[in-house]
Amino acid sequence: MRRLIPTATVLLLVGTGVPNAGAFDLSAEILQPARALLGSGYCRGSAAPPCFDCSGFVTYLYRDHVPRLPRISRDMARTGTPVNRDSLQPGDLVFFATGADRTTISHVAVYVGQNSIIHAISDGPNRGVAMTELSSRYWRTRYAAARRVLAASRAPDRDETDAPMEFARGTYRGDLKNGEPHGRGTLELTNGDRYQGDFLNGQFHGRGTYLWTSGATYEGSFANGAFHGSGTYTATSGSTTRGTWSNGELTGTAATEADHDAVRAETYFDVADSPWETFDGIVTGDFEAWFEAEQDAFEVWKENN
Repeated sequence: MRRLIPTATVLLLVGTGVPNAGAFDLSAEILQPARALLGSGYCRGSAAPPCFDCSGFVTYLYRDHVPRLPRISRDMARTGTPVNRDSLQPGDLVFFATGADRTTISHVAVYVGQNSIIHAISDGPNRGVAMTELSSRYWRTRYAAARRVLAASRAPDRDETDAPMEFARGTYRGDLKNGEPHGRGTLELTNGDRYQGDFLNGQFHGRGTYLWTSGATYEGSFANGAFHGSGTYTATSGSTTRGTWSNGELTGTAATEADHDAVRAETYFDVADSPWETFDGIVTGDFEAWFEAEQDAFEVWKENN
């Protein structure tokens, strides 16, 4: 009974939706300020610089736009509108069960586009405010839910930035749509590879050129981030293969040196090298802050009853 009573009280206060302050510029008012805080430390219970806990970081970013957003991640996860994982948009909140109980939400992050989340992390390979890949094994297997708590952006459908925009796998310059690479642009990947060409909702899509650090290149069609359609692969030796790719794979029989390399060619997005691929520990998130709030609520209930 100790936990059920205060939790029920919280639910009555939170409800199922969060009022919005209206349309706004998502990139300028949420995403850029979030990136500017990369490298900030982790502090339990803090919702202001120079350090944050996970839900405190979100509270700080969203305070002017969602003033009634709850302070704790598991309560945040009851607000706004549910979003499917494959329909995430920049600005959506993503929730995780990172404790011993895989059914209890204890951590929240902000989706910033291109498979990237930014969050204040309490434990693990990255500590403090960091950007990681949503698809890395740890975050993928502990994913719990996503919610949309922001109104539509008032920014134009397409704008262009010469300023670098950081994502988990690289730094982007070019056309944007709601803070996501969309149109023509260049992505300088963190391993030294480079892509220049068309983007659609953050992914390579259309015509473009992918340059590996080895000097090999692929120039041709892309779809949903993979080589797809007609293209030319040039090996490090200079030999070329012209052919058709299907979802990243060269169709037909490999014969030449270039063909052999082309069959095995993969972009940096295909390489699982995040430290979160092997981490298996507990990320406490804001669990301790929630537990303290529960205890405080129970004490208040006892005094009033």
